[in-house]
Order: sequence, then structure tokens, then C-alpha cells
Amino acid sequence: MTKDETIKTLLDDIKNLRSKAKYYGSLHLFEAESYAEKLASNIELALTTMPSDEDIAIS
Repeated sequence: MTKDETIKTLLDDIKNLRSKAKYYGSLHLFEAESYAEKLASNIELALTTMPSDEDIAIS
């Protein structure tokens, strides 16, 4: 799996987690909503430092 494919997969995961957080919120499951939102945020933060396939590797 290339880095760009990994990034796309993780972005899809973030979107799904945010969707689940909204669903949990609608059911008043606030702990589950908070957990899903924090997980999405953590993955999103990790993506900010992940290089793409086009980036030149630093030796």
C-alpha cells in the first residue's frame, strides 16, 4: 500500500468516525461521541506529519 493510499484510507476513517460521533450524539451517548471525535482528531493530527509518495525522503 502506498503512502497516498494509506492517507486516503485514513481520511475515509476520519469521515466515518465523525459520522459515528454525530450518530452517538443523537442517541445521547456522549462518552461514545467524545471517544469517536477524539479518535478522529488524533488520526487527523497524525496525517499532518505523514509524507505523501511525492515527497522526497530525507536521508
